[in-house]
Amino acid sequence: MKTLIDEAKKTIDQLFSKDKFQVGSAVKTKSGKIYTGISINCQKMNLCAEWTAIGKAFSEGNNDIEISVAIRKKDDGSYEIYPPCALCRELFITYCPNAEIIISENKKVKASELLPHPWIKKVRK
Repeated sequence: MKTLIDEAKKTIDQLFSKDKFQVGSAVKTKSGKIYTGISINCQKMNLCAEWTAIGKAFSEGNNDIEISVAIRKKDDGSYEIYPPCALCRELFITYCPNAEIIISENKKVKASELLPHPWIKKVRK
């Protein structure tokens, strides 16, 4: 857990901008590879850091997400682990329901536990 948290902190430290980039995320695949991402905040839409990290992993052919964390860097330089928002919970349920999600310094839960009674898209045959 600590390695993943440190990677997310390192990512947001490199790119922190009070108005644009405040959250860093790190995901680890079952192969052990870690992918990072940042939140992208603009005038009309915000993109969570989890989406950019998972997008990087998937674009490289690694869709076996094992564990994920999001870290917000505050204006005073301190950090806070961010539990996933509703859209990120839907992302996890859809693409990696068995992944573990770090929700605090000492707690992680299975993605499927974050969103009870989820709507699951039916695949057309």
